[in-house]
Amino acid sequence: MISGKTRIAAVLGWPIDHTRSPVMMNAAFAAAGIDAALVPIGVPPHGFAAAIEGLRASRMLGASVTVPHKLAAVALCDELSPAATAIGAVNCLVLEGTRLVGHNTDCLGFADALAAASFDVRGRRCVLLGAGGAARAVAYGLRAAESIDVIARRPADVSWARALEWSHETLRDAFAHADLVIDCTPAGLEEIADTDFTAALPIDALGPHAWIVTLVYHRRTKLLERASERGHSTLDGRAMLVHQGARAFRIWTGQPAPIEVMTRALDDDLR
Repeated sequence: MISGKTRIAAVLGWPIDHTRSPVMMNAAFAAAGIDAALVPIGVPPHGFAAAIEGLRASRMLGASVTVPHKLAAVALCDELSPAATAIGAVNCLVLEGTRLVGHNTDCLGFADALAAASFDVRGRRCVLLGAGGAARAVAYGLRAAESIDVIARRPADVSWARALEWSHETLRDAFAHADLVIDCTPAGLEEIADTDFTAALPIDALGPHAWIVTLVYHRRTKLLERASERGHSTLDGRAMLVHQGARAFRIWTGQPAPIEVMTRALDDDLR
C-alpha cells in the first residue's frame, strides 16, 4: 500500500516500458520492510533536467538512471562518486541533505555478478566487444584483470582506452588468448541482428576455459547459445542487473539488499 509516508524512488529512461527494475526493487523493499516504491518514469531528453529538479523537490528516496540519460545526469549532480567520475556516467542518484550525489553501480554490479558466479578476474585476460558507455563501466569493474582488450567498430573515436580495430583477424587473435569475453554491443537485443553478429564471431578460436558474458537479460542470445554448445561457461545480464540494483538499494536505504528475493522476482517476471 502506498501512503503519504511512502518514500518514492524512480527509474528514469526513454523509452521506459522495457524496464524490469520496479519488479525487482519493489520486491526488495517489501522483503526488507521498507515503506518505499520504485516507479518507472518515461522522460524524453529535453525534459530530463526538469524531472530531476522535480524529484529533488519531492525529497525522493533515490533514482535509477537508464538509457539515454546516464551522461546527462553527470552535469546535474552536485557531487560524483569516484566510479561515476572515472566512467563519466551516472546510473544511480541519491540525495544527501540537499546535495544530489551521482553514483555508477553498473561497474561494481558487473564485478559482483562475476564474483557470484565464482569467476575471479584477477590475472585474467579480458576482451570487450564494443566501446560504448556499457563497455566503459564494465572495464572499470574489471580493473583487477591482467589485461583488457577493447575491440571497436570505430577505434579512433574511443578516448577512454586503447581500442583495437574490429576485424576478423583481430577478433581471432584476441579470442585465442581470452579468459573472458564480454559482449557490450546492442546486437543481442534483436534476434536478426543477434544471429548475424554471432555468426561473424570466431568462437572456435576460444580456449576451452574461456567464459562468455552478455549484458542482455531479457532473452538468451545466440552468442551464449553457441558458446554453451561448445562447452563454455556463460553468464547473461540478469546477474548484473540484480547486483547493480543491490548496490543502489544499499546506497538508498543503508541496508544490505535481499539479493535472493530480487533474483527470484526478476526471474519470475522474465518467464
